[in-house]
Amino acid sequence: MDFTKIFKEFPVIETQKIRLRKLRLEDAPALLKYYSNENVYRNLDWNGPETLERSYEVIKLWNKGYDAGWIIRFAIADKVTDEIIGTIFLSEFEGKRAEIGYELSEQYWRRGIMSEAVHEVLSIGFNHLDLVRIQAFVSDENLASKVILKKLYFKEEGYLRKFECHSVTGEYKDMWLYSLLNTEFQS
Repeated sequence: MDFTKIFKEFPVIETQKIRLRKLRLEDAPALLKYYSNENVYRNLDWNGPETLERSYEVIKLWNKGYDAGWIIRFAIADKVTDEIIGTIFLSEFEGKRAEIGYELSEQYWRRGIMSEAVHEVLSIGFNHLDLVRIQAFVSDENLASKVILKKLYFKEEGYLRKFECHSVTGEYKDMWLYSLLNTEFQS
């Protein structure tokens, strides 16, 4: 997807609680810090960057991915301090379909932050990128993500046994597939 034809520059979105913006190299220490928490990475397909150097590399990779059109990954930043507290992305673009994924620093859980972030990224996907379907794969034990997606009208489509292999542990996880169509999105 050619994001440069849609956006003059990387979009910045402010909500009541957060700012969604482009990742910056100075975000690397905060990214490493929250990814170092097992509670954050245990429901993902990787453990996150293991070193500060790797954090810099990951940020560069995600930003290059935006330029190349395969991912649009936002920093979720505290609106007051502008410190990164998570990320959220759309990727796996296939026709008019994409996948959404996200993670958030544990100290910001249960504050409605991720619901705000997901809603805004859905709006970008449906209203700016002209997507018809956005889907999410959620590990069986990730109850919080299931609640967020259902709250935003995602439909549970199926249970995928031993679907995803964790890149570090090699553990295979059962996943749920959720989707939302543009006609179901509540803006």
